[in-house]
Amino acid sequence: MKTEDIKLLILCTVSTGLDAVAEVIRRGAVVSGIIGISPESADPIKISGWTDVGIFAKKWTIPFRYVESYSLSAEGDREIIGGLNFNLVWVSGWQRLVPQWLINRSKLGVIGGHGSPDGIDGGRGRSPQNWAIILGCNRFDLALFCITPGVDDGPIVAERSFYYNKTDDIVISYKKASLCMGEMVSEVLQNPDLLDKAKQQTGKAYYYPQRKPEDGYIDWTLPQSEIWAQCRALTKPYPGLRSLYGGKEIIIWNCRPFDDKLTGPPGEISFVFEDTSFLVNCRDGRVIVELFECTENIALSPGGSFSSVSSRMTMLRVMNRHQVKYPNQELARRILNIDAG
Repeated sequence: MKTEDIKLLILCTVSTGLDAVAEVIRRGAVVSGIIGISPESADPIKISGWTDVGIFAKKWTIPFRYVESYSLSAEGDREIIGGLNFNLVWVSGWQRLVPQWLINRSKLGVIGGHGSPDGIDGGRGRSPQNWAIILGCNRFDLALFCITPGVDDGPIVAERSFYYNKTDDIVISYKKASLCMGEMVSEVLQNPDLLDKAKQQTGKAYYYPQRKPEDGYIDWTLPQSEIWAQCRALTKPYPGLRSLYGGKEIIIWNCRPFDDKLTGPPGEISFVFEDTSFLVNCRDGRVIVELFECTENIALSPGGSFSSVSSRMTMLRVMNRHQVKYPNQELARRILNIDAG
């Protein structure tokens, strides 16, 4: 098959997928259409980083359609997608399994990207880039693969890796991943025979567990570096790092280590600056909270204290939730080895 014979349909409904799409277009790809979730149907809580792909599609003059459900299970979804002319589907920013009917409908198949600090087979599942930052990993391995009804278990078409700087947050992580994905997809579009040469995965599969907003509450007894890592991993477009102050919730979008002074117990505010940023004690010093928002009006003051939520209890809850829901999906070694004490 020649490049010009490919009719590419893209599934994308989160902002982190658009950069990879834009990169592929800049490299000369012709996109037949893009599918998203409409503003009326989108639930920003359930779809972290949701974006209106219609705005992006109009900018690049790409035909687009909205489907009714994220799972593509609504009655009208088959009709909406079935009416489009395509022979290859690319999943770029669609965090749900692709149904069998769509895989069957696409002549050249469905491709998508996934990765982890331990490659695709060592880190299937949810939130791998968030986990990579939380765990302090310095490398992330990505794979472009042929999607099957299973979880990230299809044949691998291409692979790339990128490295983290110690200050990288989830936004930078996705930008780095987008460049890698754009490069790999472009490679396939220029040489479609790569799809026939995809290699089956042979390694033992391990999984990263899903994170939910309630898993983001801070344990102020942790070291500065770990609190900072969690904040970088959970900042926008994710739900943010959270804590309770007098029973009221505060969402922290940006914090970082400040110094090694301890002026009180973990969680206590030691200073509030005139620009509203403030210092909080943790295990080995103080962090400065620079960007935050409150669900209610909160008067932060020195001596006031945030509640701590045990990191160990949070991890046990996350792991238990995964094991109950997916008893046959063995957790990634890095998750099991976390020192949550």
